[in-house]
Amino acid sequence: MEEKIVNNLKSESRWLRLVFMVVFAFVAYLAAFLVMLIAIVQAVHGFVMGEPNDRLLKFSGGVNQYIYQIAGFLTYNVDVKPYPFSDWPASGRDRAFGCGEKAVKGGEKELNESDND
Repeated sequence: MEEKIVNNLKSESRWLRLVFMVVFAFVAYLAAFLVMLIAIVQAVHGFVMGEPNDRLLKFSGGVNQYIYQIAGFLTYNVDVKPYPFSDWPASGRDRAFGCGEKAVKGGEKELNESDND
């Protein structure tokens, strides 16, 4: 048992993964801050234009998936390192939330109609 622990402590790959984990944890923190900024911008845009910004929706979907990939790497669920060591994740909005553009637009319309009552 002790020999296994000593071998694990000497393993370069485990130490390298730990370094990547620390770096990606910091990147995830920055990405979460970015999500909060996008949320604020989307809220303001929603009040001004009456609907969310489509380009920000697509970008924020990618950022959400990126945070998910980092979380998977940090928790040892996957061994694949997130971006920039793999491709930037596509916006998974339809997959992640089970709705498409029409469902979001319809929900926005219902919200606007209830304001008029």
